[in-house]
Amino acid sequence: MKFLTRVIIILSFLNLSCDESNEIGIDELLSGQKNKIRVHYVNVPLNISNIYLDSVRTDEGDVYFGKYSNPNFGDVQSISYAQLSFQPGSEVQPLPGEVAENYYLPNESSILDSAVLYLKYSKVYGEDIFSEQEITISQIQDTLFSSALYTSSRYVEISPPLADIGFTRFKTFNMDTFLTIPIKDFYGKFILNQIVNDVPVAELVDRMRGLAFVPGENNSQLVSFNLDDDDSKLILYFNNPIEDGLFSPVKDSLQYIFRFNSPITKKYSYYDIDRSASELSFLDSYNSNEKFNFQDKIYWHPATGIYPVVDLENFHNFLDTAKNIVLNKVELVTGPIDEINNFSPPSKALYYILRNNNLNPIGIISNPVENVVMRDNAYYSDESDAAEHALDSIVSFSYKGESTVFFQELAMGNLTANELITYPELPNTFDNLIMDKDKVFLKIYYTKYKE
Repeated sequence: MKFLTRVIIILSFLNLSCDESNEIGIDELLSGQKNKIRVHYVNVPLNISNIYLDSVRTDEGDVYFGKYSNPNFGDVQSISYAQLSFQPGSEVQPLPGEVAENYYLPNESSILDSAVLYLKYSKVYGEDIFSEQEITISQIQDTLFSSALYTSSRYVEISPPLADIGFTRFKTFNMDTFLTIPIKDFYGKFILNQIVNDVPVAELVDRMRGLAFVPGENNSQLVSFNLDDDDSKLILYFNNPIEDGLFSPVKDSLQYIFRFNSPITKKYSYYDIDRSASELSFLDSYNSNEKFNFQDKIYWHPATGIYPVVDLENFHNFLDTAKNIVLNKVELVTGPIDEINNFSPPSKALYYILRNNNLNPIGIISNPVENVVMRDNAYYSDESDAAEHALDSIVSFSYKGESTVFFQELAMGNLTANELITYPELPNTFDNLIMDKDKVFLKIYYTKYKE
């Protein structure tokens, strides 16, 4: 019996199982044991509900800024916060004909020509791409901390002394470029003087504290920026009238560059959510981690804390009735979803174990091994990669992916899970989904053997 079970498991991992026993390659392996094995297929429907989280982690991925109105999920106003840092470049000799970044240094004679902030576009939510938006750049009152974890509920005050340091109006019809924002001279000179005075990088990050991206009163779009892109940066344009050493010669049209993607900086987004005029207005009276059902629909709006919860009770009931089995292949499928009513659904679904309605939105990212449904190979290695159930937007318009080992571990009692919460690749996204509740199921291919 142990031999038989082990062979079946091996076949499962090799994905050799099909609907007929003579197609799974067992003739040669099992010889006379063939008559003891039968391969089956079944669809197991899964019940699904929603859960409400009052905040999500927003310090991973893009930052969001602006205002956005959605009749299903409510009105959102977002402010982004981000820090800048520089990389000293004077120790790196530039290649012939090229100039290394930050190779030429300012000195006491340096004159600021201008300071300009560049932000790489990522996504936009809102229908009128030709409407004019406003952005104000302000210095925040307190510094951010690179080691801290930031969620959408954390608001940071603007610093009154320096307050607004940049402003522009823009339209989002051309998302292939970046947004250019002129920075006021007093702030550019402040930073330039710090460099001249040899203030260490980490100390200067603290002195600059951080920037806030604040939307205008009449903004109608939610815009995300990719601050990890090299095109997102602050550039000080300056000239040196007087030479001060090899790295600070007499030269004009010089640049000193600050970026957001440093390990000692932080970025995140704050969301102010008003659901009073939306379908989900009743959530204002709900507590965090509280489940809800509404109109036989499932709602998924990650950034505002609305997530689907998959109940595994029917899977466990199936195990109770299907004795002496080994799971060859298990696919978790969600869909098909309505293409017309879902213009921007999340591109991937990841599944985390929900225990007693408790889920730590910080912990699932920082310690995924104990909480996430992992890729099959990860259960037999040092990896901890989550199983990604990608949206097939061409044929089935469904989320589907294989999680065979996870469900086999449940069947064997090595893992315990009664509910799974559905997450996007990153929780900080306004991609959203509405669908009927009866469209989540398991496709199970299993081998049944006799004692």
